[in-house]
Amino acid sequence: MIKFGELTEALTGYICNDAQDDIPYDYYRCVFKTVIQLNNDGEHCDINQAASIVLYLAFNDDHLNPSQLTANGLAALDHAEKFLQKIGASTDEIDEQLIRCR
Repeated sequence: MIKFGELTEALTGYICNDAQDDIPYDYYRCVFKTVIQLNNDGEHCDINQAASIVLYLAFNDDHLNPSQLTANGLAALDHAEKFLQKIGASTDEIDEQLIRCR
């Protein structure tokens, strides 16, 4: 089970300064639900993958810009995109999941 504090701690390695405050809490809630569903479906999703997905969602929805990310954060964006493609999640499905989480 992933905890909120662990997820925010993992994100600190990807984001500069206080940019984490720019990420809406709905994104965290959505990722928690998604991770639980993935783990129940037999797809392993760890804390770093969850953090990269939060980062990916926030970045794609313009809550973060490249200057707010560390080098590890930029790499995490690539990792999240590949992971989401691996599990077969399209951008539309992710957007629908975010809408449901709100």
